[in-house]
Amino acid sequence: MSDATHLTPERYVTLSISEHVADVRLNRPDKHNGIDWKMIDALLAVQQELHARARESGLRAIVLSGEGPSFCAGLDIAAIMGDAARVPQLLVAGANGCAPQRNTVQQLALGWRDIGVPVITALHGNVFGGGLQIALGADIRLCDPDARLAVLEIDWGIIPDMGISVTARGVRPDWLHELTWSGRKVEANEAQSAGLVTRIISSPQEEALALARQIAGRSPSAIRAITRLYDEALAAPEAEALALEAELQSSLLGRAEQTECIKAKLEGRAPRF
Repeated sequence: MSDATHLTPERYVTLSISEHVADVRLNRPDKHNGIDWKMIDALLAVQQELHARARESGLRAIVLSGEGPSFCAGLDIAAIMGDAARVPQLLVAGANGCAPQRNTVQQLALGWRDIGVPVITALHGNVFGGGLQIALGADIRLCDPDARLAVLEIDWGIIPDMGISVTARGVRPDWLHELTWSGRKVEANEAQSAGLVTRIISSPQEEALALARQIAGRSPSAIRAITRLYDEALAAPEAEALALEAELQSSLLGRAEQTECIKAKLEGRAPRF
């Protein structure tokens, strides 16, 4: 895949693609990447573009991060309420190109999963409310040790509704209840112990890009199969899960990419896909 750079019209989300890895950055640093209407539109547009690129031109991994002092401080309520007539539209299932079972705010978090490649978030600074819920839509969350995380919707008398009932299934339930009920801000170490953060590292964006490049160098077919296996099998009955394992393995064995993996390993070189 050739290098490419794309800026949304308002430059609230930037996208650059190099060596099969998409580098997506929230770009409203003066507002801690607070989510307003332009940010919503830009995120949806980038998701759609990456979905097309994954099908057409070999996209293999995505890194999602934020410019400036924070990953994302959540909804910019003042900006959102500046066009209050649009607010009910956020909760309409199937609007704005979303899947029929999702509304717009749910798509902001869950839409990354539709792209079909591993998604890694690099978290730093404030990771609050909608920002945290967007991060939960990724497969892996690398977090700066000084980051603070919180679910703040209770401050506004509402619930977190950006797909968190799906994305937070791996988080310890008692901790999730307490965090959501109280709106308490937590440090990275506590978030990791509860299952909210994958790994704590001092340079999460740099590490996320390195990990994405490493994944991009693996067999694309195997990566897609692993993604499907864990997406479908972990919540399936045992018989269905085991059948899917066998089906996916059979689709890989003896094919060109798997043969190249074996040759590369025996020859002591990186595989070429």
